[in-house]
Amino acid sequence: MLKRLTKPGYVVLAALFCVMASAQQEAPANGASAPKAQSSPTPAAAPEPVSATQQSGPESELAQLPPTNDPKEIMRRAVELDRRTLELARSYTCQHREVLKHLDKHGNVKSTEIKTFDISFYYGEEYSRLIMIDDKPLSEKEQKKEDEKQEKFLAKYRKESEEDRQKRHAKEKKEREEGRAFLRDVVNAYDFRIVGEEELEGTDTWVIEATPRPDFKPTQPHADMLKKIKGKMWIDKKQYSWVRVEAENFDTISFGLFLVRLHPGSRFNFQQMHLNNEVWLMRRFYINGGARIALLKNEAIEQEDTFSNYKKFSSSVKILPGVREVPTEEKPAPK
Repeated sequence: MLKRLTKPGYVVLAALFCVMASAQQEAPANGASAPKAQSSPTPAAAPEPVSATQQSGPESELAQLPPTNDPKEIMRRAVELDRRTLELARSYTCQHREVLKHLDKHGNVKSTEIKTFDISFYYGEEYSRLIMIDDKPLSEKEQKKEDEKQEKFLAKYRKESEEDRQKRHAKEKKEREEGRAFLRDVVNAYDFRIVGEEELEGTDTWVIEATPRPDFKPTQPHADMLKKIKGKMWIDKKQYSWVRVEAENFDTISFGLFLVRLHPGSRFNFQQMHLNNEVWLMRRFYINGGARIALLKNEAIEQEDTFSNYKKFSSSVKILPGVREVPTEEKPAPK
């Protein structure tokens, strides 16, 4: 999703993820702080059921830390957990439904676009396959087009040389390091204050307000945008996980010299769900805002992204002489 940054909705989406958490969510996506890509050359193999009682290493380790009511320390732990659980997030496939409404200057809906995608991983890379438009199955022509797009994507990595693979992994490593540095800037960019406690869907949370610090000095590219965004976070009191985030920019945010300018008053929020007692993944993402694109066009949008039908997968491989990795088996997805 984050690659489509010329659309105002995705600009806001990118800003929010940079400020509040990794995405990746975004449905799990390739991002600055994504973990090392999987090496499996095949689609997500069969999803496998996971015990609802199993415990995750990162969550259980953080849960054993001394109790604290210091909001900055709470946020530091939340950022650390978010970084460490990205690898778990990438072991899940899901379905992503995007509803994009184009608004006029009075906030009335001019048009609506609805698209649904299947999110999977191939060769350790995320792939979004369009499966429905306006909640209707694709036509034969549209289906063929998606088949061709997917084959082109797979062919790129199927023919990838070892040298190119090493370069891809090196690039991902660099992006991960930059992402972690950005998250440290997030912790230092705000004054955090606990403004209450609330139960959300059975989870006890701290409600933490984030106000930009006027003396904040960014160390990473684009971190200066943090000075223009305020927000509120709901953090799980036991495991320091992000449950809900609401944010708003109160000043213009520019991307590139003249590429996109995000207008003040744009609002965005996301909610996460706890899966298999091991990882929190995106449930809903909402945007309402406007932007000026290339100094030519103002556009206002309302966008809602929902993520569902999460399935955990595992991929087993076998190395043959002179041959790259091949799957040992593929099991049908559980009904």
